[in-house]
Amino acid sequence: MKVFFDTNILLDYLLKRQPFYESVKKVFNMCLFKIDGCVTPHSLIDVFYMLSERTDATAEYCRETILKLRAVLSVIPENDDRVSVAAQNSAFDDFEDSMQNESAMFAGVDYIITRNKKDFANSTIQIVTPEEFLVLVNAE
Repeated sequence: MKVFFDTNILLDYLLKRQPFYESVKKVFNMCLFKIDGCVTPHSLIDVFYMLSERTDATAEYCRETILKLRAVLSVIPENDDRVSVAAQNSAFDDFEDSMQNESAMFAGVDYIITRNKKDFANSTIQIVTPEEFLVLVNAE
């Protein structure tokens, strides 16, 4: 099973944001042995920025964090074709969400995991919260 992590989920995990952290941690732990997790380069850029600008984390710590994420998650390449498709997708008002969706579609994921389901309301991929994903996986 392949899942795509929206940026907010990465930040919930790394910043241990409550009340979201425990369920997100369980999903991330599943990436070690049960599921394939993936992200876009843009999400990793956002994570680096948020860690460096909104916490007291050093640049070295931020780089190490990105490398640790990369060791567990695969990074979906973004290219001109996907940017073009995402920019032309009128089903999404927000380009970033459209780009995330296009990347997830390209990667052939089964689920997009996010806390902002409304951002992906027009996706053809099943959109779930971490809590919903855990219920789905435990039902299998």
